[in-house]
Amino acid sequence: MRRREHTAKIRNQSLAKCRPFSSVWQASTLLDCTERRIYHDVQAGRLPLAFDLSYRGDRLFLRVATASVVAVQRRRPPAAELAPFLAEIAPETKISFRVPELARMWQCDPDHIYHLLADGILEDIGGATRYRVPRDSVMRFLAERRVK
Repeated sequence: MRRREHTAKIRNQSLAKCRPFSSVWQASTLLDCTERRIYHDVQAGRLPLAFDLSYRGDRLFLRVATASVVAVQRRRPPAAELAPFLAEIAPETKISFRVPELARMWQCDPDHIYHLLADGILEDIGGATRYRVPRDSVMRFLAERRVK
């Protein structure tokens, strides 16, 4: 039984690095609770790194930092500092992101990113046929959309 627990721990550590954001459904699965509980934990500040990625004021499109979910799963206090989290997911060496990269990172459909670009919420520095979102635009968007 000990080996299985160790394996789960390793998987969860790598999950936080390769997928920095989790949907509400993914967070509820990892924490073995309801989606309603995740929304409540975000509002109560128990999951402090949560972001509303919606566009046009539509329904809430919530994403939670996977590292925070894993910390709560291990009964540790989740990190609440925004700057180190953003520096980890978007290092200064990363100048821009392609739409599929952002979609994978944010656990959403590429169409969602295209809507954010079309609405002018995210900036596009790509050419006529290729969209690229600058790092500064991503950082500003996430800082503005943090759920407090």
